[in-house]
Amino acid sequence: MTESKGGVERVAIDGDVTLGGLFPVTRIDCSTIDIQRGIQRVEAMIFSLAEANKDSKLLRYGRHKIRLGGLLLDTCSREATALEQALEFVKSSLSSEYDIGLTCSAQGGTLASGSKEIGQNRILGVVGGAYSQVSIQVANLLRMFALPQISYASTSSALSDKTRFGLFARTVPPDTEQARALADIVAHFNWTFVSTVFSKGDYGEGGIQSFEAEAEKRGVCTAERLLVGSEPSARELDGIVQRLLDQPRARVVVLFTRQDHTELFLDAVSRANVSAGRFVWLSADGWGKSYRPVANNSRAADGAVTLEVAASELPGFNQYFASLRPNQPRQIHSADGTKSNMYSNRFFDRFWEQNFNCVLSRTHQSLVSPKRQQKSCGENLRIDIKQFKQESKVQFVYDAVLTFVHGLDKVMKRVCSPQDPSADTKTSGAFDRCVRNITEFSGKQLYEILIGPENVFVNPAGRRVEFTPEGDGMGAYTVYNYRATDSAVSGHPVYAAVGEWRKDSSGTGKISWFDEASKIRWPTGASNSVPKSRCSEDCRPGQRRLYSAEVFNKALLDVARALGSREEKGFQRDSKIVSSTGGNHRSRGCCWSCTDCLPHQWLVAGGDACEDCPTGQGPDASAGRTRCLPLRITHIRWTSWYAIVPCSLSSAGICATLFVVVTFMNGTAGGIRREMMQEVVAATTPTAPAARFNETPVVKASGLEQSYALLIGCLLCYLTSFLLLAKPSPAVCALQRCGVGLGFAVIYAALHTKTNRIARIFEAARRTARRPSFISPRSQLLITAGLISVQLASTLLWLVVDPPATRVLQPHRLAAVLVCRVERQAFIASLLYNACLIIVCTYFAVRTRRIPENFNESKFIGFTMYTTCVIWLAFVPLYFGTESSVEVCTLCISISLSATVALTCLFAPKLYIIFWQPEKNVRKLTVHSNHYRRNASSSGSFAMQNPIADASSNQHRQQRRLSQDSEVVQNRIGSPQQKQQQIMKRRLRLLKPPLSLPVSHDVVNGLALENAGTPGEDVCIDDKPEDSVEEVRQPDTVTAKPVPL
Repeated sequence: MTESKGGVERVAIDGDVTLGGLFPVTRIDCSTIDIQRGIQRVEAMIFSLAEANKDSKLLRYGRHKIRLGGLLLDTCSREATALEQALEFVKSSLSSEYDIGLTCSAQGGTLASGSKEIGQNRILGVVGGAYSQVSIQVANLLRMFALPQISYASTSSALSDKTRFGLFARTVPPDTEQARALADIVAHFNWTFVSTVFSKGDYGEGGIQSFEAEAEKRGVCTAERLLVGSEPSARELDGIVQRLLDQPRARVVVLFTRQDHTELFLDAVSRANVSAGRFVWLSADGWGKSYRPVANNSRAADGAVTLEVAASELPGFNQYFASLRPNQPRQIHSADGTKSNMYSNRFFDRFWEQNFNCVLSRTHQSLVSPKRQQKSCGENLRIDIKQFKQESKVQFVYDAVLTFVHGLDKVMKRVCSPQDPSADTKTSGAFDRCVRNITEFSGKQLYEILIGPENVFVNPAGRRVEFTPEGDGMGAYTVYNYRATDSAVSGHPVYAAVGEWRKDSSGTGKISWFDEASKIRWPTGASNSVPKSRCSEDCRPGQRRLYSAEVFNKALLDVARALGSREEKGFQRDSKIVSSTGGNHRSRGCCWSCTDCLPHQWLVAGGDACEDCPTGQGPDASAGRTRCLPLRITHIRWTSWYAIVPCSLSSAGICATLFVVVTFMNGTAGGIRREMMQEVVAATTPTAPAARFNETPVVKASGLEQSYALLIGCLLCYLTSFLLLAKPSPAVCALQRCGVGLGFAVIYAALHTKTNRIARIFEAARRTARRPSFISPRSQLLITAGLISVQLASTLLWLVVDPPATRVLQPHRLAAVLVCRVERQAFIASLLYNACLIIVCTYFAVRTRRIPENFNESKFIGFTMYTTCVIWLAFVPLYFGTESSVEVCTLCISISLSATVALTCLFAPKLYIIFWQPEKNVRKLTVHSNHYRRNASSSGSFAMQNPIADASSNQHRQQRRLSQDSEVVQNRIGSPQQKQQQIMKRRLRLLKPPLSLPVSHDVVNGLALENAGTPGEDVCIDDKPEDSVEEVRQPDTVTAKPVPL
């Protein structure tokens, strides 16, 4: 029957034992039927009671069936109404009176039960409520009267607290699991910046709190956290939408709202005329796959991703619901043939009117709008089973009822005496005693049986129904994608199942996608790719995240440092450094900027920090700098500019050196004015081969042996560059040590010997006419070899004390260079001997700079030493102030430049005379008398013979030389005219009284030219051309000013 009490309707079904039921049949106005969540759930409980009574095994005592009855009440989707309705259940539990009347049956004295069935008004348990806030209020009331409660839809995690809700259970999993599923979906699509909207109450507030805790574990941040009041106004909801629009980077909005709040919220979104694709909705089961919220907001809801507790359709329910008709009394049949009293579902009648927009023909007033009362509901109206969509919680209503049925069956077997299945327990009175024992059974004990492991069963859909120790259901969640228009269903809106989230054995969850994520149809206007919802984009490889709070802290510390160290400590002590969590950002990783790590650092902590790689290792760029690898050991490559430039200089120097050697040894190499040179060479050295420049005066004047020593030293210096650039090995390192010092030692030992010889000759000439010692070529070579041996011996000693080896050098953190194991200080120390030779050579070059020697060679030696000193002074700071590759390049260039300076300054003038001024490559070098006049002094070094006293002897020698020259000229000049001209010039020159110097043959190389005359013969020295002859005044003594050799 359908009763009405206090204006609130109910459905009452009689039975031996009775279960209560609370359902949001109507909306908050208590008049509009909720077509899906309301009427379907009420009918699901009626259907479940009918199925339980038909079961011949459950609650069968003897040959009779203990029938289940029900009292189904409407909560109007409000806590206050639900609490008021729950008092009806409490009243029944307080009643202990049983009206038992015995009457005589018409068949003749058989006892039958009276008009009021035993225990039909006593409630043994309650199914419901739907909303978590309703269940919380009801559970607090029922707990005081020991009435077990099983909800089919309440998911608030607060209801898992057994200290507060000790008799509450549910056939659905708690919101903690749903929050975990939502967080997994957010993390799966890499959404790291989302907003949340939630309803006031335990469902919304508790659910969003659980979601935020799970999201923070996955690095997801909350941009806005917006609360929807219990009865929100349009203005409030419009403000919520505007705040969401103020966060353009948070496109994903997580909804933990009740269904009615979801509908009102989507209405506000539609009013705001939000552009398509601006938001991506991710909703909990408050939205689920219900069509009510999207009925008028299909465009605003398009592309939403929702969760619903995984459930299969309850078999037989669709046919049952489609067979129902309004204004028809119903009756439940039991397995033993008994029937319940006639009842009707007034809620279904109101649903019929509302669904078909008509008026049923009946005596009471219709509840539809008066404007529509003209239309009467026809007899041919039917519910189209093909269009019928079973509500998602229907199965869980069935599971809740069957849980009570299985639990009461176990209670029956415990408190009722065993009976034979064929025994007539009602006649014997055992049936009444059994029912009384069941109704008086402890509610707490019944609850323990309900959630215990022995009460596990499999429902008709094949789902295993069981509970956790906290009374929570074990379940999974189906992921749905709402599509406003779907071609698969002729353009109608549809919820497409795209995946399932299920808790695994480890306690965590896993999403199994039915289709690839790319097949989810995102909001209209969005591309096929997954929409982005991020506060900041990922940093490039090699960059770390610098969070907003860190930037602020850095700025504070910079200011503190600017004020001084005391203020900096004060900032830190007073805790003025803010936390990374601030404002609406409820996670550390909300927003960041990207800053480069140092080149030698790698990314750690998920890209939040940079750390130095260990020594000898560098970040792996191929792995995004997330690990360190050993550095690749390198050395200078021949193809690098650090090798090409020194090698080019050295190669050019080697070619130049070999050119000089070939030129000296082979006169035909020059090719420039060759005939004239050969003629001059033949004229000046009649006994020497005509094709060799070794025998020419310009070469012999500087000392042939020392010249070749200098050329060997230059060649060694040039070759050393190739040793320095070769791949290091112990053998190469040993050759490097020898090559650098030896090349310099050969050059500067030869120069030292040459300059020292010149200085000693002219120094001795000032004091005596005796020939100085150790000036012969052999002596000079021995002295040079001795000087070189000192460098060679020190190098060999160095090799013994510190054997050559290689090592890996790190000029900076990311470079590993294979080099010779030589300390810079030791290398510089090995060159100290050469530095001493340079200093000594420079000293002698300065002393001999004015000696009147052949071709001004002393002047060029001075240029060589001055330039060498500059090069060496510049080399030292460059060598110590550069890294490995530049260091070696600098050393090579410095060595090559030192050799090039010596080669250029000492041999270029000779080559110039050989090739372009062969007429100056003669055996004599005269000095103009004015020159001597200007440089004469009483204390001169050379004591000249008295020209007046020796006039006769000089005249005799001049006559003899004239005859000899005539013979020479006759042999060299072809025509008689040319012979006569040469003889006349020779005579004119010899007739003038020259300044005579008695020169020994052994001293020729130091002052004049070898073979310039016979021993003891005077040599004419004049710096004027041969045809420029002046009269010379003859002082008592004339001193020859030294001119460089």
